[in-house]
Amino acid sequence: MATVLLLVEDDPSIYDTIAPYVQREGWALRWARSVMEARRAIEEQAPAVALIDRGLPGEAGDALAPQLRKLEIPFMMLTARAEEAQRLSGFDLGADDYVTKPFSAPELMRRIGVLLRRQGTPRLHLSDEIELDREARCVRVQGQDVALTSAQYALLERLARRPGRVYTRADLAELMDLDLETSERTIDSHVKNIRKKLRDAGAQNPLIETVVGAGYTLRSAR
Repeated sequence: MATVLLLVEDDPSIYDTIAPYVQREGWALRWARSVMEARRAIEEQAPAVALIDRGLPGEAGDALAPQLRKLEIPFMMLTARAEEAQRLSGFDLGADDYVTKPFSAPELMRRIGVLLRRQGTPRLHLSDEIELDREARCVRVQGQDVALTSAQYALLERLARRPGRVYTRADLAELMDLDLETSERTIDSHVKNIRKKLRDAGAQNPLIETVVGAGYTLRSAR
């Protein structure tokens, strides 16, 4: 079955630009011209990656972010605006990447390829000593399994998908379906316990860093 990319864009020239490159990669391209069409397309067949224009007429492309995050579908924002505030707000929505129009189609294909490889990689080497096995849903330090709870694993796995990206406590609470009133204390407790378990297993650097006033991020120790 071909890898399906979803393009949410009302400008036909964008579709015409990238379609030949997508075909050359052996991927399938589905085109939605509005948020409503995109929601229907996602329900019919979840794409491997979504490319979303933020400046759609009517309902903005940003409205798709919660659905894509819930389904754990990586997505890239397309926009005609290059301001830093625009890029940061896109990442705040959970976007995995951000591309400003006009863009290079070959570069866009490279960026999509990176997202696909990241999604398909069963083992993530977080450092020379820490490995996350997505198939077995476990974490190992120097080859030895670490006994994380399912909630702790889910939190660490989410951080590991985007090293360097700062996740707020609200982001992590949404992932874990936590009550917002108690989420901050719960997330902090999970992070504290993950760090302790990794250190107890012999990890010199548990990798999760606190970003004061923002949340948590996973830094590569390599």
